[in-house]
Amino acid sequence: MKYNRVVIAAIASVAGLVFSSGVSADSSRTSSGNSGDYLSVLLIGGVSAVDDVTTSTGTLQLRNDADEVGAMGLTLGYNWAKKGLPIRSEIEYHYRARFDFDTRVIGSAGYENQLSTHALIANVYADYQMNDRWALFAGGGLGWAQNVSDVARVPIGAGTKTELVTRKDNFTWNAALGVIWSFAKNWDAEFRYRYIDLGEVESGPHIDGTTIRAKSYTSHDLILGLTYHF
Repeated sequence: MKYNRVVIAAIASVAGLVFSSGVSADSSRTSSGNSGDYLSVLLIGGVSAVDDVTTSTGTLQLRNDADEVGAMGLTLGYNWAKKGLPIRSEIEYHYRARFDFDTRVIGSAGYENQLSTHALIANVYADYQMNDRWALFAGGGLGWAQNVSDVARVPIGAGTKTELVTRKDNFTWNAALGVIWSFAKNWDAEFRYRYIDLGEVESGPHIDGTTIRAKSYTSHDLILGLTYHF
């Protein structure tokens, strides 16, 4: 958690520097020939973890609480450089899967959770245009995330395996920084690091009354984006 706070503070500092610097060069992203609207496709890879895991019954044993996940997303945004402001605002949707989150209640059963997430986020970024090809940016966003726990409960010893899907709606937030490469007219490639908090995870109650909860689900994401400017 201390490491996460350091990362967030560093991103906030970079965002302040970027915003105070403003736009220093023109590019196809900021030219009058574009409307300011853009559409991006995102490929996301994340190193993810759940924390503060508890059970409503028995003694919990963590089998796997960290995993690498993949996601795909879309964003629709507007570049306010058209109005003289070095910022962008956008709406992002992404779907991430699958996080293998496995626990066991000692002497009772194992719980194998294939965790996935739907997220809808409003992001704002400050841009610093270094030249006509390259720009730096930093910012973050707030939104909604639904963590979907698809769990197989496997009894220890005798018993029948059962399955349960539980959905948990959450507030989500993120902080990010990255670089944009304008490689062709109206086209950009984006490389971004993001820290994201996706909220709580819950599974249950299961057939024996057990509910498994994690107070936080976080991820360090690396994102590759492809953007078209209208």
